Amino acid sequence: MSVSMGPFLICILCIAFLTGYLYMILYLLAQPYIYGAKAVFIGIAFILLRMCIPVNFPFTYTIYSKKILLPLAEIFFVSIGNSDYMFSDILMMLWLSIAAIKLGRLCVRSFLLRQYLDAYTVTDDSQYSKLFASIRKYSPKPIRVAVIPYDISPAVSGIFRPTIIFPEYFDVFSADELDYICIHEINHYKRRDLWMKWILEVLSCIHWWNPLIYIMKREYALALELTNDHLLIQEHPCYNCIDYSNLILTIAESKDAVPHRYSDKLTSFVRKNHSDLKVRLSFLLREPKETKKKKGMLWIHTVIICIAVVISLFIVTDPTFRTYSTTEDQEFEMDISNTYLIHTSKGYDIYIDEKYTGTITELPNELQNYKIYEQGDFTK
Repeated sequence: MSVSMGPFLICILCIAFLTGYLYMILYLLAQPYIYGAKAVFIGIAFILLRMCIPVNFPFTYTIYSKKILLPLAEIFFVSIGNSDYMFSDILMMLWLSIAAIKLGRLCVRSFLLRQYLDAYTVTDDSQYSKLFASIRKYSPKPIRVAVIPYDISPAVSGIFRPTIIFPEYFDVFSADELDYICIHEINHYKRRDLWMKWILEVLSCIHWWNPLIYIMKREYALALELTNDHLLIQEHPCYNCIDYSNLILTIAESKDAVPHRYSDKLTSFVRKNHSDLKVRLSFLLREPKETKKKKGMLWIHTVIICIAVVISLFIVTDPTFRTYSTTEDQEFEMDISNTYLIHTSKGYDIYIDEKYTGTITELPNELQNYKIYEQGDFTK
């Protein structure tokens, strides 16, 4: 296996395709088709994980490009001065360093959020009997409750120890409104939405340089809300779309006073985003209570996602290797990423993948950016 820029390129193309496909599902269809949205995110997450291993596996098929990728490769693999480092090495170290810092900050912020919620966790059930009564209706397992002294949207947090978060003014909600909120947030926990959200947070730390990851995080949050709204429509015995829509608008008008560093760790009941609210309310007002999943469309989603994942795993695109000849009957291919030259009294010895391949008497212009060592300075 060899490290290559090919997996980066093909994965970015696949992610761009799936992001556009997701946008079509959520925004361009007459009715947001939520049933395949989560599968799209799983496919994108898998491709992002594949991008973390930038190597060509033995079973991958390489599509070579000369006009576009070869000039890019010669910039990417250019040597830095007389050192052994290439520009690609600097970029890789920068990528890993910033990713490590962001992962560290993610862990610290998660710990601080847990401490923050612990300070407001309810210990006396009797003081919040109406609230706990709604939770027990829809969750046989005990779930912690934190009442925050700020005007915030109800939310849920915690992968192993879920905590439903309410604002201090929760008493203004009716029993039905509390049921709406509890069903919605408990379903986030039951459906492992918090796990996927955590995976996306980790991936966004690793792929901090990729703008598509931030678009995906934003659209994933909307897809989660649409999916849980659909489940609520099916589960609530007295569902009323007007009442539920009014509840969403009322909470959206509240001021979010929670420190910003905590907001990305919560799966909120309402996000203050006008386009999200428009899509969500449109979905609620059009979605009939008895909705049957279209199995045909689900299969189409699955096939499209699988094709993108398979392409990212089994196909890479790399620059065409340059071909040189040391004798009339010998030709060999060389790549700037796996080739270096040693300057000797006879010319330049060429090594490809640590193997001596041949000697050229003069150095062509297209080899100026390759690693070149002096014979006396080179130690194998």
